[in-house]
Amino acid sequence: MIMIVQQLRLPLLVRCLGLSAVAWWLGAGLGLASDVPYVPTHQSTVVEMLTLAEVGEGDVVYDLGSGDGRFVITAAQMGARGIGIEIDPERIRESKANATAAGVGDRVRFIEQDLFEANISEATVVTMYLLPEVNIRLRPKLLAELRPGTRVVSNYFSMGAWQPDREIRNGRTIYFWIIPANLTGTWIWSGTDGTRYTMEVTQDFQKISGHISSGPSTMEISEGKVTGDQVTIIAERRRTGTGEKITFRGRIDGETITGSAERAEGSFSWQATREQGTQRRLDDGSRVVLHRQFH
Repeated sequence: MIMIVQQLRLPLLVRCLGLSAVAWWLGAGLGLASDVPYVPTHQSTVVEMLTLAEVGEGDVVYDLGSGDGRFVITAAQMGARGIGIEIDPERIRESKANATAAGVGDRVRFIEQDLFEANISEATVVTMYLLPEVNIRLRPKLLAELRPGTRVVSNYFSMGAWQPDREIRNGRTIYFWIIPANLTGTWIWSGTDGTRYTMEVTQDFQKISGHISSGPSTMEISEGKVTGDQVTIIAERRRTGTGEKITFRGRIDGETITGSAERAEGSFSWQATREQGTQRRLDDGSRVVLHRQFH
């Protein structure tokens, strides 16, 4: 079990051990000791990350590896509720004292727990400043537990193959993702003339591919993206040199997609239902590769 003490102890740890040694330590499954010197995120970066996530009233911000609590405290000062997950009891005590001093003790909570074991399903925003391999290990948990539309912000480190929805470079890099709904599987609907349509969807994080068929006729999904619970699909077919294109837009609500579609002849309403048992996990961990060196 990897135990994370956040935010970051990385700079000093890297200087002492070197990047490859840190990667080896994580790859070997050893925990970061709670007495590793702590180097906090600069407050201006904290504000920039929370602003990018548009944190405000009604939000519940979870900071994974919360250190001295500055992300959580700042989020509370912006009107949100904040929960910090931290493995180091000394940092927990420090965080509680800092929250009280900042006057937001009633809007925050700090939990002494390993971040891989924490229940984060309540979050509307998740902030992180962790090692890159830890980010990648977290991907399946984030995608499985967080609701579509939840915003995830990471300071300095990406999440491997999961490309960010936004990226800000201003001396250092901040990565931003929106948790996509799970669109994988087989979807069925009927046209206005009673024609039955079947859509097979493969999803690579927020990007989708696949095809739509009706009898012997097939259209390929040339473009497709899921943003939160919203999906846009462009399907194309070639007919004797003449292209046909339909753009589907809709809202995903569990096993149903409801929306509208547009083609050359006009627009029409669209509602599809997923066949039971065809949904697959967005990231089952099989794509997680623990590199022995950072590049």
